[in-house]
Amino acid sequence: MPSTARIGAPSRRQRVPPALTRGPDRLDGITILDELKGDLGVVLWRSARNVRLWADTPLDRRGELFAGGAAAARLGELGRLELDAELLAPMSVIVALLEAPGRAEARRVVNACRRIALWAEHRGALGTALEFSLAAATAAPESAALAYEVAGLARRSAQYDRAESWYSRAIVQGRQNEQWRAYALALIGMGNMAIRRGNFPAARRTHRKSLRAARRHGVREAEAMAYHDLFAIEVETGAGPEADSYAAAAFAAYDPRSPRVARLAYDVTYHWTLQGYFTRVLPVAQALVPHFDRTSEVILVHSLVARAAGGTGERDTYARSAARVWSLVDGTHESAARALLGVANGAASLNEFAEAERAAARAVEIARERREGRVFVDAEAALESIRAGARASEAVEHPNAPAAEELAAGFVRALSAYAPA
Repeated sequence: MPSTARIGAPSRRQRVPPALTRGPDRLDGITILDELKGDLGVVLWRSARNVRLWADTPLDRRGELFAGGAAAARLGELGRLELDAELLAPMSVIVALLEAPGRAEARRVVNACRRIALWAEHRGALGTALEFSLAAATAAPESAALAYEVAGLARRSAQYDRAESWYSRAIVQGRQNEQWRAYALALIGMGNMAIRRGNFPAARRTHRKSLRAARRHGVREAEAMAYHDLFAIEVETGAGPEADSYAAAAFAAYDPRSPRVARLAYDVTYHWTLQGYFTRVLPVAQALVPHFDRTSEVILVHSLVARAAGGTGERDTYARSAARVWSLVDGTHESAARALLGVANGAASLNEFAEAERAAARAVEIARERREGRVFVDAEAALESIRAGARASEAVEHPNAPAAEELAAGFVRALSAYAPA
C-alpha cells in the first residue's frame, strides 16, 4: 500500500535543543579548583573531565581512551587523600572507567557523578555539584531528569542563560520520552526564570501549563509547586483575592510532611503581614520557628514573629524574637536588612521608637552596602516615619475570610504535627 504521508511534511518530533555545556569560566570545570582547594579539588576536576570526555566519545571508540596506567595513577592519588566515606564508592567507579572505558556502564557512571554532585551540594560547593551533574547528563543525554538537575544548579549558581538552555532541553526531552515529572518541573523552572526577568505574563502561562501537565499525569509534587508559584505571581503583581486560593490549593496538594509546606506557610504569612493581618499571622509564624535552621532563614522567621507580635501588642513575644534576630544578624546575610525592617516595624507598633530607629537605621546601612534597592527604599521610608514619631500599623482584621482563617489553622496543625525533632 502506498504511503499517505505527505512528502516534506515536518516531523512531529521536536529536535532536542542543544544546551550550554560551558559556563563563564576560562577552563571547563575550573570552579572545582576554586571551591575545593588542594589535591582533592585536582582529583575531582580531573575526574569530571574524564567522564565528560568518555561521554562525548562514540561508543565504538571509548576503548581507546586513557593511557594504560591512568587507573593506577588515580588510585595512587586517592590513596594519598583522606576521602569522605560518601566519595569512596563513586570514585571507585571512575577508577574502573579509567581502567576499562570500553566496558564502563553508563548507568553506574551516571550514579557515581550524581552522588559526587550531592556530596558537593551539601557542602555548599555548587560549582562542583554543577560540573558533576553536567557530567551525568552528558553520559545520559536522553534523561530529562538529569537535564532538569543541571538547570537547577546552574540557576542557583547565577548562570541564568545556561539554566534556561537546560530547562528547555528538559522540557523537550520530558515530553518526547514521557518523563512527565521532569517535564512539569522543568516548566516550573522556566516559569521562575521568567519571574526573575519580570515577565509575569509569560511566567503565569508557563506555570499554568505545568499545572495542567502535573494534574493530567498525577505529578502531585509539581502540582503543588505550580500552585505555590502562581500564588507568588499573584502577590507580586497585586492581583488580589486569587492569591489565597492558589495558596490553599498548594497546601492541599503538598504532602503535609514536606519541608515545602513550611516555605509556603512563610510566603503566605509574609503576604498577610504586609496586609496587616497580624492576629492571623502570629500563631503560624510561631509554629514556623522549628522548621528552619539556616541563619538567613531563622532571622526572617523571628522577624516575622516580632512584626506580628508588635502589631498585636504582645510585648514579651516581640522582645524574645527581636533579641533572637539581633543575636544572629550581621551585614553579610542576604536577609539581614529585611529581618531588621520587620523588627523595626514591630517596635514602632509598640511605641518603642528608640529600638525601632536603631533597627531601621541598621537595615538601611545593610541594604545600601548590599545594593538591595527595594529593601533600601522600604527601610528608608520606615526610618523617616519612625523619626517623625509615627506609630506603625496595628492589626487589622479582614471581614468574612473563613477560607484564609482555615488555611492559617491548617498551617499550624501541619507545622506542629511534623516539626523537626
